[in-house]
Amino acid sequence: MEDDQILSRGYEKGWLGKQEAVRELLKRHPAWRPHIIWQRAEKLHLSQNISKRGQDRSHSAWSEHDNKTLLNFAGYKSPQVIAGMLHRSEAAVRCHLMLLGKSSRVHLDGFSRHRLAVDLHLGKKTVQRWIVEGLLEVRDPRITRESLDRLDKSGCFRAAQLGDEPARTPVKPDRNSEGGVSTPGNPSVATKLSTPSGKISRAQRVWAEVANSLGVPVETIKRLIANRVLRLYDPTITEKSLRDFCRHHGSLINYDFLNRETRDWLENSMGLVRASGESASPRLISLRKHACIVRQCAKGHRIRGNAFFRHIKKCEAKVSESS
Repeated sequence: MEDDQILSRGYEKGWLGKQEAVRELLKRHPAWRPHIIWQRAEKLHLSQNISKRGQDRSHSAWSEHDNKTLLNFAGYKSPQVIAGMLHRSEAAVRCHLMLLGKSSRVHLDGFSRHRLAVDLHLGKKTVQRWIVEGLLEVRDPRITRESLDRLDKSGCFRAAQLGDEPARTPVKPDRNSEGGVSTPGNPSVATKLSTPSGKISRAQRVWAEVANSLGVPVETIKRLIANRVLRLYDPTITEKSLRDFCRHHGSLINYDFLNRETRDWLENSMGLVRASGESASPRLISLRKHACIVRQCAKGHRIRGNAFFRHIKKCEAKVSESS
């Protein structure tokens, strides 16, 4: 029958072909209903050739084809995408990658500040401060024209030029100030760290030129960038600078807070040396004590460190509104 041929050809093309075949047969036979066509396909043993979309195969054995697909895309596609390709759960993909000794991390050319802060259990301000101090480098450290215009309209530059902050002319990047690790709210807790290469970075040169053109100290520009008042064109952190940071300042990363996957990634891929930069680490111990304490709010959220006190204000407000 011609109808059976249309149905067979459609099912051979997959889901889209099946839908087209059903629509075509409904046009030919207005009195038919879709379930009649589906029943006919079952009698012709066509439906078993169509794998159900989203069918979970998490408990099925991993075939050679599955392993090949997994290894080909590991590191280039997220576990969620690979799970969709293999019709398995994301947890199953992560678990099998671990059994194969592979990481589920996607290797991109660079890291966002937010993603890096989450993975390393750091504050976003800490990552931003490391960028400003030259410990981490970004793709494009130039300052956006929009953020400069906004700041100029606010009058902050004008105040610095009039003497609220002593301006230096000309302003040149200081080799000794590139690696300073300062602590917010406590300038005395700072230690000078030199960049691994010992060279002045592109960011330092660019920011010094901006400071010169505006007639303000380069420290003012750095502070505005650290506070994210001045924005960078592309703040994505380069993989090379993160690798250098792990090798030369690994002690600044709180290893105890990292999960196993992140530890393996830092040690095997980034070359983390935990003892490197130990001269700066003791100064940060007192600042990290708060992160060892985990508190629970009224709604049951468990918050680590001083972030709890910021959270509790919003949480209490929501609880009072709901009551």
